[in-house]
Amino acid sequence: MNNRLMGSLLTFVAVAAGLSFAVPSHASAKIVTDVDKTAVVKTATSFGTAKSDDGAATGSASLTPAAKRWQATTISYKIASGSSYYKSVWSSAVKTWNRTGVVRLVKTSGKADITLSTSNSPMGKNDSTVGITYSSYYNNKTLNSLAVMANAKSYVYKNVANRYHYSKKERTNVAEHELGHALGLEHNVGKGSVMYYATRDQSVSKPDVNGLAHSYR
Repeated sequence: MNNRLMGSLLTFVAVAAGLSFAVPSHASAKIVTDVDKTAVVKTATSFGTAKSDDGAATGSASLTPAAKRWQATTISYKIASGSSYYKSVWSSAVKTWNRTGVVRLVKTSGKADITLSTSNSPMGKNDSTVGITYSSYYNNKTLNSLAVMANAKSYVYKNVANRYHYSKKERTNVAEHELGHALGLEHNVGKGSVMYYATRDQSVSKPDVNGLAHSYR
C-alpha cells in the first residue's frame, strides 16, 4: 500500500473517531470587524458638538482628514428612506460626491456598501444632532494606511432638522456631510468644509475633494 493511500485511510479513521487535525486553511483567516464605540460603530455628529469621532478635529483646513476608505473606488449604495423628499435629498448628495470624480457611487437594490436613510433622533427634544453615520471596518486590513471599510449607514434626523428649520438645501448639505463619513472622511477644522462638525450652509468644497483624492490615491 503506498504512502498516499495509507495517509488517506488514517485521515478517514481519525475523522470517524471524532479526531481533528490542524490543517492550514484560508478559511481560518477570517476578517474580523471591530465592535466598539470608536471603531465599528462610529457616530458622526453634524450639529451641536465640536468633537469628531475620535476627539477634536485635526489636520489642515485645506485637506479633510480620513481614517478609513473603501477597498475600491466603485462603491454601491441604496436609499432606504420611503420619503420621496428625502430620496431627493440623498440623491443630490450622491451626485455631488460623484461629481468629484474620485469615487463612483452606484445605486443598487440589493445588498449595498452604504445605506442612506432617515430617522428621528431617539433623544427627541434633548438632541441637537442632525445627522449620524455608523461605519464598520476591518480591524486587520488597511490600504494607504487607512482602515478598509466593510459597511456604513448614514441618517438625517428629520425631527432635529425640522426643529432647527433646516431648508431642503441645508438638509442636503447634512446628507453630503454624512455621506462623507460613509466614504471614510473625518471632521475638518475649517468652516468652509462640508465636513466641518456643524453642517448647515456648507457643501462639498475643495478641501473635501482634496481629502477624498488623498484617501483614494
